[in-house]
Amino acid sequence: MGHDGFFGRDNSSGRMSGGLATADACGARTGYLGGFVGLGDNSTSVFGSYTYGLSKYTEGRLKLGLSDPEENPDQNHNIGILFGADLKYEFMDHQNPSTKAPFDMAAGGSLEFARVNGGSVFELGGNLIGSIPYRFHSGNKIVPYMIINVRLERFSSSHSSSHSSDLEGGMNLGAKFEFSDDLNLYGEFQLDGTMFFFTGIEFRAF
Repeated sequence: MGHDGFFGRDNSSGRMSGGLATADACGARTGYLGGFVGLGDNSTSVFGSYTYGLSKYTEGRLKLGLSDPEENPDQNHNIGILFGADLKYEFMDHQNPSTKAPFDMAAGGSLEFARVNGGSVFELGGNLIGSIPYRFHSGNKIVPYMIINVRLERFSSSHSSSHSSDLEGGMNLGAKFEFSDDLNLYGEFQLDGTMFFFTGIEFRAF
């Protein structure tokens, strides 16, 4: 099902909706809508996202779309539902003068359900996110970020009633390009059981 995972296993599915998040929270009662595509070794995913600021330092996000795994020639080719949810809390803010933090950091949890080669996978885990923005003279910003993810991954085979659960982990490296307060572009590489490149845009809805 892909390359060796972060912990050296050879059956990690990776995260088909990626990380696609900086450590900086979007702000209380602020909402963003996004559209993304993921191109992986053995699959493609297309999904939308809705992000909402629950407080100044807390935000939640829902992701819904489609996963399209590559199948063996003797298998039926089926496109499946992709669903994900994230919650994060920014506990280190570099813009807070009282803390003098060198960068932003956040921690949170995530879950995902997706169709993968040979079956489906459910993932539940935690994330540690670090990022720091750099502002250009034009006023635009680029925010490089890194996400460390550790999760429980449960795979269900479509050819039998067998299940398997493994502890997996991975790393996501990316950048958010802030063209304005209302429009962001993402690019991200996922170093996990399945190598992925994610890209997409999000815009402020309210």
